[in-house]
Amino acid sequence: MSILAIDYGAKKIGLAKSDDQNKFALPLGIISHTSKPATLAVLKKTCAEHAVEKIVVGVPVSFQSGGKKTFWRQVDLQNEQMKEVLSFIHWLKDEIDLPIEIEDERLSSKMAGGLLRGTGNKGADDHVAAMLILQTYLDRQQHDVNS
Repeated sequence: MSILAIDYGAKKIGLAKSDDQNKFALPLGIISHTSKPATLAVLKKTCAEHAVEKIVVGVPVSFQSGGKKTFWRQVDLQNEQMKEVLSFIHWLKDEIDLPIEIEDERLSSKMAGGLLRGTGNKGADDHVAAMLILQTYLDRQQHDVNS
């Protein structure tokens, strides 16, 4: 069983999956987000092929947490990208019968671009961003188990 991570974008969606022991994240691919039915078909097929037991979606929270225990601040909910991602998550929950969790995706795209610098893959870093989101999630889960 594995975990699927999604780096959602209006045009492209990056995918990554965990290894069988849920310790390491691996980039899986990028899908074009042309329509909801097409995206759903690819996601369902991917979940079946990789025995996915859970989905983690990256959300764009702001840098200032304000010292609160909440994951995001009220100002984040005003952000258009955040609204779009949350709408996607709500839609996905209605369409796929798997647990869906969220993970902070701050700087994942920038870090992914840095990892791919010099490879000629400019703009094709969504799956690497999904991998970074998932690795953060997996590391936090492992830390919580060991604490």
